[in-house]
Formats: sequence, structure tokens, C-alpha cells
Amino acid sequence: MIKRRILVVTLVLVLLSTLLLSACGGGGGDALKGAWEGKRDSIGITFTFDGKGECDTKDEYGITDTGTYEITDDSTVKIKMSYWEQEIVYNYKIDGDKLVMESDEAYRPAYDLTKK
Repeated sequence: MIKRRILVVTLVLVLLSTLLLSACGGGGGDALKGAWEGKRDSIGITFTFDGKGECDTKDEYGITDTGTYEITDDSTVKIKMSYWEQEIVYNYKIDGDKLVMESDEAYRPAYDLTKK
């Protein structure tokens, strides 16, 4: 009887641990998902990533754009907005609620964003 209770308690603890880890995002996920606001050069902008590969932007003048993105590894994302001629590869870094995106192409704007 005691062995059976120990077995049941152990199984319940294992199941709870598994559920807690999966709920906390233990399996990866989209680090960019959500809305991020900040500056592109000196212009205010908001990037919104939906977690499924689509994104949009809105700047302080009300200009909006839609596009797609693909995270290629823990520090690189490919973004293609409808107004852009081509896809741009950005190196990104997330530190808490801060996101910095910079391209290796010198003439591309960098983004310094904060999670909304």
C-alpha cells in the first residue's frame, strides 16, 4: 500500500514538473514575439512580431507596413517588409526587455527597442 502511494505521488510530481516546464517555455519559442517600441535612427517605431512569422511596423508619423520574419538562430532574424526591396538579415540581441537589431550592411538602420 505504501509503495503504491509513493509510486502515485512520484508520477503526479513528474507530470506536474513536465507541465510547469512546458508552460514556462522550456521548449524554446519565438524570442521576438510581441510588440517592441523604440527608435530607428531618430524616428519612433513599433515592431510587432506575431510569433508565427508575420510582423508589422508603425512609426511615429502613422506609416505602417506588414511583412514576414524568420528566426534563423539565437541571434539572427531575416525580415522582409512589403516596402523593402529585399529581405534584410539582422543580428539581434535581447537583454531583458531590450531588443537591439543591427544589420551587417552599414547603410541599413539599426533598431534599439523596448518590449511594450
